[in-house]
Amino acid sequence: MGLIAFRQANTDPTAMTTKANILAALRRENLSVTQLCKQLGVTRNAINLQLKQLQADGLVLALGAKRNGQLGKPALIYQAAPHSEDVASRAYQPFLADLLNVMSDQVQPDVFTDLLEKTGRRMAHNAGLSQPANFEAGLRAAMAAADRLGASTEASLQENGVTMVRNYSCPLGTVVRNQPCVCHAIAAFFSEATGRAVTEQCLRDERLTCQYLIEPV
Repeated sequence: MGLIAFRQANTDPTAMTTKANILAALRRENLSVTQLCKQLGVTRNAINLQLKQLQADGLVLALGAKRNGQLGKPALIYQAAPHSEDVASRAYQPFLADLLNVMSDQVQPDVFTDLLEKTGRRMAHNAGLSQPANFEAGLRAAMAAADRLGASTEASLQENGVTMVRNYSCPLGTVVRNQPCVCHAIAAFFSEATGRAVTEQCLRDERLTCQYLIEPV
């Protein structure tokens, strides 16, 4: 078992800006390609290219064609998908951090840990990772799911039969630094997905290193 393949990010800043501007315009009103070109001052090819990507990502929907009073083929009208409002949001991280701080102040430590573990198991269940066909399939699926959330996981078999999942890019790093017990949620996530007991041995020095030990049967 080794590294799960990474997703390649679009590194073209012009494309990213055009995509963001299209989505922002369509949140205000439904528009055609021609109208988007006029509003954003971008070529038709650039608009069409980014619209295709936004549709593939499920962020933009194509409505029925609408005539504009001119001869020729009716223009397609596009709208922002209902769930796209927070696609560029940066509010979740500070909200989660403050929520966990309030919870840790309000509830007993054992209750807090139990809630985190149940959250991790629910994440795995909602992702369709519960009751894996076998350990290897469950582990690979869990690693792939973690990578989609921002991790870059690798797994190795230790001499004592324990499987270690290690990650150098913690998706919850900012929160973990303040509330290390959050790692219990990720351990529970891997436990639910693999059907085995999992303990965390994360390193929280200057740089975070996630380490989860999955016990043999």
